[in-house]
Amino acid sequence: MTVLVRALIAVCVLIVALGTKAVAGEYDTFDLEVTHPIGGVWNEYANPGEDYPQSLDVRAWGTLDGYDASLEYHRNVYLTQSAGPGSLTRYATLTGGYATVTPFLARDTEFEARVMRRIRHHPLAVGISALETSNNYPYPRLHGVGVGIAKLPDWTGPHVSLFGSAFFYPAASGSLGPVHATFSILRSEAGFRFRPTGWPVYLVGGYQNEIRSGRHLAGDVRLNRSDPFVGLGARI
Repeated sequence: MTVLVRALIAVCVLIVALGTKAVAGEYDTFDLEVTHPIGGVWNEYANPGEDYPQSLDVRAWGTLDGYDASLEYHRNVYLTQSAGPGSLTRYATLTGGYATVTPFLARDTEFEARVMRRIRHHPLAVGISALETSNNYPYPRLHGVGVGIAKLPDWTGPHVSLFGSAFFYPAASGSLGPVHATFSILRSEAGFRFRPTGWPVYLVGGYQNEIRSGRHLAGDVRLNRSDPFVGLGARI
């Protein structure tokens, strides 16, 4: 927790020191996006689990006086590992060893909230974030606080605007019965938005990645989400 507190203090200092209202370019006032991930999930239940049509991302964010606030909902739906009809899914348990279960449609969901402050004269921002994860299989619900940096979109140039971000959660934790688990989580993304002149609706696409590394857990307990995505957004 000492490292986390120090990181949060450092980011807060950066937010106050580097933030300013005077930022070049036209930035989003409020945007809403709905996209579909088309990648896969690697974890103790799947290797990989390819995204089903029910997988979904919804993002919303707004801007006020140099601050950006965003909320994201992410859902991956995939079939757990199977060697064919009648086979079982073999998975690593949190306490070590393996177990088996009938293959099922797994569902991973995440909620992430971010508050960022723009760095003066640049479409860059630093900020803090909060993350909550859940699922429909025996795995703890995780909660964590993180820090990160983002490149915000700028619509003043060509019709294509690039964006990207990286946020790190050093100690996302949760419990499942008597077992308490802690993970470090790195979430990153990069992509583009294409908006024809004067249109409130735009095309968005890119790539997301998430890596969860367990602390003091069995080595096979891990998650790596690799998701290209595509969808539509609207400026409101």
